[in-house]
Amino acid sequence: MSQSPPRTANGGPLSPPGRPAVPGGLWNRGFVLACLANIMMFFNVHFLLSTVAAYTVARFAVGDTVGGAVASVFIVGTLISRLLAGPLIERFGSRPLLLVGFIAFIVAPLLYWASGEVWALLLVRAVHGLTFGVSSSVIAAAAVNRVPGTRMSEGTSHYSSSTLIGVAAGPMVGLALGGTGFGTVAVIASAVSLAGLVIALFMDVRPRDSEPALETPDVPEVPAVVETDGAATAAAQNPSAPPEAARPWWARYVEPGAAPTAAIGALYSLGYAGIVTFLATLVSERDFGTVASLFFAVYAGTVLVSRLFTGRLMDRRGANIVMLPAFLLFAAGLATIAVAGTVMALMAAAVLVGLGYGQLQSAGQVICVTQVPRERAGMGASTYFLGIDAGMGLGPLLAGALVQWWGTTGLYWVLAGFLVALVPVYWLVQGRHLQRGRS
Repeated sequence: MSQSPPRTANGGPLSPPGRPAVPGGLWNRGFVLACLANIMMFFNVHFLLSTVAAYTVARFAVGDTVGGAVASVFIVGTLISRLLAGPLIERFGSRPLLLVGFIAFIVAPLLYWASGEVWALLLVRAVHGLTFGVSSSVIAAAAVNRVPGTRMSEGTSHYSSSTLIGVAAGPMVGLALGGTGFGTVAVIASAVSLAGLVIALFMDVRPRDSEPALETPDVPEVPAVVETDGAATAAAQNPSAPPEAARPWWARYVEPGAAPTAAIGALYSLGYAGIVTFLATLVSERDFGTVASLFFAVYAGTVLVSRLFTGRLMDRRGANIVMLPAFLLFAAGLATIAVAGTVMALMAAAVLVGLGYGQLQSAGQVICVTQVPRERAGMGASTYFLGIDAGMGLGPLLAGALVQWWGTTGLYWVLAGFLVALVPVYWLVQGRHLQRGRS
């Protein structure tokens, strides 16, 4: 006779070990507020990213290299702050850092507009990046801590979709307002951040680290959504393991359980960085017209639709069911860009990239937050995005060298081959350690 699954005292299903039950289902108040705050923050980042380089060139009469440096120094600040996010959160607490972050997001665009020298703009931009790295980590932890353990992959996928909405909407609005002057851009960015601050005031960023009492103490344990062999599994099942004293010194800055996937994330983000940096050049070379922004709209739509299904699929069958095909789909998308001779072919590439990179980004985050104790989910997410940011920061430099040697067509062929070569690397580093997930 089969035993019934473990239940909480009020009769509800028990979350997997180390993943406490969350009241209100997946779309509870805390999760929704975290998603909304995340949209506001990422909209602001990419809204300004799409406009600040051109503004710098026009305002200060400098070259494109300086304009690009002003845009990219934000990522440098973000990388530094992601390394420091864990210790800062431990010292000052999540709520103060989140509120300071949104206040900085309100003030920074106005300071961009008011800066009279390039060095001042660079400094403000770097500090802005510092606040983003910490604040986004706090929001990610708040979201993960409000996802029921039995729906962790689905919830993380939906949260990643909120990031995508901000990433896609920001550049679209920024490009549309490019001719109105940077003053308008700065005011809109500050207003959106003010709305984010209001949302943040109502967010509950406290970790949920208590488990409701069981109805019957002698029931079998429910396996975690995704597990690894060894220490990572033990940590996921026991939030107190391993003891802090047993952790290496660098664990204060990155989460060891998330580091392998974050490293892989840095590598596959190189491919997307090549798209962001040189797609407009390819479009111009092939006389496709003004379709670069349409490419990203199709990409975003594909990711949003596909994530409605992939989150639940990962909860049932594990992350590998999404990760492995996604590498090949991303490679196919890059190859399609390389050979695209029509606008329709380019849009087909956007769909493939959405099914590829869009799912890699989401599934990679799922792996990182499910391989660590729940109270370190924020550190796991921060470590993952540290890898993504590193790839996005290094990618334009490498892509520029490849374009100089082989042109834009050669760039995308090289990136496609690189993504195929990453499949066995991912399997050896992370994929083979992941179990199938719950059946």
